[in-house]
Amino acid sequence: MGTNMIEIVVIILYLIGMIVIGAVLARRIKSSDDYLAAGRRMPMWLVTATLFATWWGGGTVLGGSGAAFYDGFHGVMYDPYGAGLTLILAGLLFMKIIHDAKVNTVAQFFSCRFGPWASSWSGILMVPTYCLWGAVQLVAIGKIFEVVLGWPYALTILIGTAIILAYTLLGGMLAVAWTDFFQILIVLAGLIIILPLSINLAGGWSKVVEATPKHFFAIFPAKGSEMAPPDLGGWLWWISAILGVGLGSLACPDLYQRAIVAKTGKAASKAALTSGVGYWLLGVIPVYLAFVAIALIGQGVLDGAAIEADSEKIVLLLTRAVLPPVLSAIFIASLLATVMSSGDSAMFAPAAILSNDLYKPLYEKSAKKALSDSGLILSTRVSVAIIAAIALIIGFFYANMYDLLIVAFELLFHMLFFPLILGVYWKKANAPGAISAMITGLVLSVGWFIIAGSLFPEPEWLSVLGPGTTGGVVMIIVSLATQKSHPPKALVSSDGKFLKWSDLPSPLAGK
Repeated sequence: MGTNMIEIVVIILYLIGMIVIGAVLARRIKSSDDYLAAGRRMPMWLVTATLFATWWGGGTVLGGSGAAFYDGFHGVMYDPYGAGLTLILAGLLFMKIIHDAKVNTVAQFFSCRFGPWASSWSGILMVPTYCLWGAVQLVAIGKIFEVVLGWPYALTILIGTAIILAYTLLGGMLAVAWTDFFQILIVLAGLIIILPLSINLAGGWSKVVEATPKHFFAIFPAKGSEMAPPDLGGWLWWISAILGVGLGSLACPDLYQRAIVAKTGKAASKAALTSGVGYWLLGVIPVYLAFVAIALIGQGVLDGAAIEADSEKIVLLLTRAVLPPVLSAIFIASLLATVMSSGDSAMFAPAAILSNDLYKPLYEKSAKKALSDSGLILSTRVSVAIIAAIALIIGFFYANMYDLLIVAFELLFHMLFFPLILGVYWKKANAPGAISAMITGLVLSVGWFIIAGSLFPEPEWLSVLGPGTTGGVVMIIVSLATQKSHPPKALVSSDGKFLKWSDLPSPLAGK
């Protein structure tokens, strides 16, 4: 059996296994709470696994190694360092309280603080923005299949989308969590195999260090480095790269989907902290693989022209160069695992918002009756398909994973970070302030993209931090100016229990 056929067989068996898991778990779904929140009974170890697997996606493995190939550690400040910071901050600041709010989505959490209008606005902004994150994962799957099967990218991205849809539609959040658990085990096994073997093929770590430009190893702005001149601008870029994703990702809907499914708020917080530390430690592996590739290109082992054409395929090409067919197949399956574990979450979390926070209120208002459990499950499944279709269109027309990843997280920072953090920790925050911050961040960031004709306008540090910070200032000003016309509301759970500021009225009163 040839190398390509072995890879195909292993991958097919793996994908069939994921779909079987989704079908089995579909039988356990008895209510919308099971489908949207996995029954809210997951232990810490499972929440940790699904959090890590969700974050460790195509942008980290394929996109991160591609960025490091050109810029070293300095090129991956956004992810894994900024993204890892998100998990740690979420564990410290938000996971417990969002769990205790007993919501189905993070958009619903905004209604528990600011009322239904803020929830609707956050959902309208979150859904299309998060389709960019979904597109990252579909692009990664398309590229993996393109290398393995040798088929056109346009066809392989369709295949990958169909597979993720199959098990996500069947099993909902239960399928997402359990497939994440199995996938992360495969990922770690693959990384443990490939890294030492690739270093050995290059002649040892000393050969890798010798072939890699010295400033590629610098995490902080290095004196005299072309990448980060030792001036204020260099440091501002470094800080913005960390905070742009680190703070922006704090509004990610799939992050808090994991708080919602946890058995306790404490388990949710510990899972986020554990995942964040693990993400920082393991996030350097794709970077080191890029350095190994530099050495192997110099030695004539890898095709430098192929990597120059698309550096985000570097791990795939390296895998085939250093591993025998069976191990190569296993590792490529592990790459699919990382992408699919993020891809299913990237589709399911915004789909839950679309059905639970946007469609359900409209249905109940027009039909003048509550949406049934079965109706909510059906609308969520339809929403998953809609999100997948939008992400697929984006992936067809823009196939740079790392760029899509960064822009998605930056937009979330611009629009939702300050409404979230001020909503939880500032008593005077109100609905007009939150909505004005969301709109300000959206208009300034998208307007800047259009005027500059680039997703990364210069100066980059200002475009990363400026719109969102301005939105935060606007939120404070508008909240203070409208205290009498729109008094602040308490933070409550979805069933009306007061979580903070019980002296204020409930935002759910009169619903």
